[in-house]
Amino acid sequence: MSHKPGGYFYYRYTYMCPWTDTAGQSGTDNTYHSAVYTPARKQDHTAQTAWYNNTAMPAVKADIGKNFYGDADRNRQGRTYERYNQQYVRQEQFMWCSKLPTHTTAGWETVPFGKQV
Repeated sequence: MSHKPGGYFYYRYTYMCPWTDTAGQSGTDNTYHSAVYTPARKQDHTAQTAWYNNTAMPAVKADIGKNFYGDADRNRQGRTYERYNQQYVRQEQFMWCSKLPTHTTAGWETVPFGKQV
């Protein structure tokens, strides 16, 4: 298998967080989607696995803590969200890519989707 030079490690995810409200109802909030990426010199499976464990997942945890829970904890439906658990992270894409995926929203089509870490 040929390993290509110059590209990115890329991890796109959805956070599916359980909640309970003041009436005792419960559900799962699956509205938070994001991605993290890092430039990589070459396509390498061992390096990609190390990146996932040592860079991507800590960055995902920090991103969710900052960008999901800030809004979720200010909700007006009386919901209490369970705290971060990696089991709630659902992988959408985990790959090496030569060109980063971009937004699909009009006006943002040339902007990479995600955050560089």
